[in-house]
Amino acid sequence: MKSQFVLSIIAALLVGVAPAAFAQTGPAGDQGFPRQQVMPSIPSKDWKTGQLVPAYYRDRIYVIDRPQDHSLSAAGRGQKWLGINGDYVLANQNWKISKIVPGVK
Repeated sequence: MKSQFVLSIIAALLVGVAPAAFAQTGPAGDQGFPRQQVMPSIPSKDWKTGQLVPAYYRDRIYVIDRPQDHSLSAAGRGQKWLGINGDYVLANQNWKISKIVPGVK
């Protein structure tokens, strides 16, 4: 009898707490702060030869293995072509930009 009474009290408390505990604040957990929209970097507009490739783009997924398939000249020794947001960037082994080729508009 006593355990049944305790269980009914716990159940009553959980019913009152559950809606507040599981309420969502908005899309993707929005806490009432405005979402910041980040525009992608366009190398042919935002970057210059001689500057370093930003760290975000220093990844194998941006390296072009067959530049001839993209109508690009072969990369020289210690250089690599990167495909970034539709543009092509030739960078040396230290990630310094040697050439920027705009993509098709």
